[in-house]
Amino acid sequence: MSSRTGLTLMTPGRANRRPSIMRSKPTILIAEDSADAREMMEVLLRSKGYRVVSAENGVRALELAIRRLPDAVLLDLQLPKLDGLSVTRNLRLHPSMKKVPIIILSGHDPHRYRQQAIDAGSDEYLLKPLDFEYLQAVLDRMVPLARGPVRSALPAGR
Repeated sequence: MSSRTGLTLMTPGRANRRPSIMRSKPTILIAEDSADAREMMEVLLRSKGYRVVSAENGVRALELAIRRLPDAVLLDLQLPKLDGLSVTRNLRLHPSMKKVPIIILSGHDPHRYRQQAIDAGSDEYLLKPLDFEYLQAVLDRMVPLARGPVRSALPAGR
C-alpha cells in the first residue's frame, strides 16, 4: 500500500509478485522443443518489447514458471519430459499461476486437442505454424505492453 495515495499496487491474487508499476515489460515464458522455433519466437517477442524466458522441455518450463512467475506462458503441446497439457495442469495447481494466461501452441488438429487444452486450464489454443500477428493480438489482449500502475485482476472477455 502506498502511504501517499492509499492505493494497493499489488494485483489481487498475486500478492507474491512485484508491484506492476515496477514491471515495465511483461515477461513471456516460451516452452518449445524446436530450437529454431523457440529462437524465432524469442526474437519476435523481444522485438515487440516483451521480456522472454524459454525452456526446451516441459519439466524446465514448469520450473521456470514457478520461479520466474511470467505474465503469460506459451507452451508447445508436444514437449519432451512433460507435455504441454501436463505442464498446464501443474501450473494451474500453483497459487501464483492460477490466473496467468497459458497459450497452447500445436500443429495438431484443433478439433481433437483444443478442448483438451481448455480442460487442462489453457486460455487459448493456437495452430502452428504461428501467425505472429494473431499471436500478438492475443498477447495484447491478455498481457498488454502498455499498462498503467495497477492491472485489472480480470482478463478481457471473462
